[in-house]
Amino acid sequence: VNFEALIIAMSVVGGMILIMLGVCCCCCCRKKSKKQDDERAAREREKRRVRQEERRAEMKSRHDEIRRKYGTVAYASDAN
Repeated sequence: VNFEALIIAMSVVGGMILIMLGVCCCCCCRKKSKKQDDERAAREREKRRVRQEERRAEMKSRHDEIRRKYGTVAYASDAN
């Protein structure tokens, strides 16, 4: 048996195994980071939604105050 060829073949197989392990690790890390990015984006969307609701309520109260000031309030009994 040619030991030189055997050593070369074993090193090639070992190198291929190391490369495959590296690729698998990279794929796993990307999936985890993508999941974290998705969670972060969901939290940001929720924060923006809450802020928008607060702004909308504030603007509604301002508009209601202006309507009361000028007597243009539409009462619930008038709307029906």
